Amino acid sequence: MEICPVFNWITTCHYLYSSKFFILENKVNLLLCSILLIHKNTYLFTYLKAIAFIFSLLCTHITKAQNITDSNQLKLPAVNNYFYQGLTYGSQRNFNPLTVLLNRGFEMLRITQQNTRYSPFVPSYKFKNIVKNLANPIQGVQQYGTKEFFLEQVIPFGDPSRPYWFPNYALHMLEGGVTYTGLKEWFELHDAKYPKTYSAAVIISAAFINESVEEKVTNGNFRLNVDAVADFWIFDVGGILLFQSKKVNKFMSQTLHMRDWSKQPAVYLPTLNLANCGQFLSLKWNLPKLKNVSFFSLVGLGGMGGLSYQFKNNTSLSMGIGHGPKRKESTILGLPVDVHLVPMLGIYYDKNNSLLASLELSNSKNDLYHNYFAELNLYPGFIKLKKLDPTLWLTIARDGDFLIGLGCKYTYGVGLGLR
Repeated sequence: MEICPVFNWITTCHYLYSSKFFILENKVNLLLCSILLIHKNTYLFTYLKAIAFIFSLLCTHITKAQNITDSNQLKLPAVNNYFYQGLTYGSQRNFNPLTVLLNRGFEMLRITQQNTRYSPFVPSYKFKNIVKNLANPIQGVQQYGTKEFFLEQVIPFGDPSRPYWFPNYALHMLEGGVTYTGLKEWFELHDAKYPKTYSAAVIISAAFINESVEEKVTNGNFRLNVDAVADFWIFDVGGILLFQSKKVNKFMSQTLHMRDWSKQPAVYLPTLNLANCGQFLSLKWNLPKLKNVSFFSLVGLGGMGGLSYQFKNNTSLSMGIGHGPKRKESTILGLPVDVHLVPMLGIYYDKNNSLLASLELSNSKNDLYHNYFAELNLYPGFIKLKKLDPTLWLTIARDGDFLIGLGCKYTYGVGLGLR
C-alpha cells in the first residue's frame, strides 16, 4: 500500500528544521528509533519515519516541558489561562500536541474500521482525494450546488433532513476552537517561540488526518467531497479565527467552564494499532440558587447531559446520561452514517476541572463503536505514585473479553495497549 506522499515532504521539511532529532536524549526518541529499526525492511518504515518526524516537529517542547514539570520549576498554576492551567494531574497532565493529534485525528477509526483496535495507516489515495477537494473548494461547491451546500453544511436548520451543520459547529468549530486555545496556552507555558503557529499546525494536521480517515473513496478515482470542504475551510479554520476573541474564550472557559476531557490513546505493539482515541469536551454551567450544583454535559462523538456537584476540596462528581454511536447503517439527526445511537451512562470525577477518573456503561452487545459494555479511564494523579503517575484504560465486553492500556508520565499521555 502506498503511503501518503505528504509524509516525505514533512520529513524533508523537518530535517531542515532540526538536525538534532536523532540525538537520542530521551527514552521516547530511543523507542521511536527502535520501532523504525524493527520495520526497516517493510513498507511501514517510511510511514513510521514520518510519524517520528511529525512527533518531533509538533512536540519539540514536550521533553523540555516534562523536565521542567518534574523539577517543580514550571509556572503553576496559570490561573489566567482559559483552558490549560498546566495542572500536573488528571486530563490536563495528558494534554499535549501528540495526544491532541491522536484523539482528534483518529477517533473516527473506531467507526470506520469497526474494531476496538484500529490501524492508523490511511491509504494515500484517500489523502490525495482530500487534498484535491480542499485545493478547489469553490469549484467543488459550485459543482455540488451552492444553495444545497449552505443549507446542508452551514445554515442551522437550513435543510432539516440533512443537518450536517450540527457536527460542523459542535465538533469542528467549537471543539476545535477550544483545543486551539488550549494548545496555544500549552506552548506558551512551555516557552514556545510561536505558540499560535504551533497550535494551528496541530489543529490543521489533525483535520487532514480526520478528513482522510472519513474519506469514503475506495480507489484512485476522484470523488467530490464537499463535507471536507465545509469541515476544513469554514469550521476548522473558522474555529481558530473565532477563538482569537478574548470574549469568546472567556465565555467558554469561565461561564460554561469547558475543558478537554479526551480519552487516553493506547498503542499496540508490534502492529502499531491504536485504541481509545477520542476527543471530548466537558461543560459545566452553574445553576442559579443551587450552591455547588451545575448542569453537566460531555460533547464529542456522542454526548451526555446531567448534573455535577463540587465538593469543598475543589473535586467534583458528575453524572450524565446520553447516547453513544453503535455500528449500523442508519442516521444521526438525519445524517446518513454507518451508526445509530444507543443509551449510555457516565460517571466522572475531577479536580479543578481536570478529569481524574471516568466510568462509562452501555447496553451494547459487543458492537459499540469501541466495543465496550464498560469502560474505565484512570488519569494521572488518581493512583498515588508520584514517580510514575500511572494511567489506566480498561474496556470490558459482555462476553468477558477485555482490553487494557497502561501508561505513565514518561509516555506523554499515550499508553501501551495489552490484551
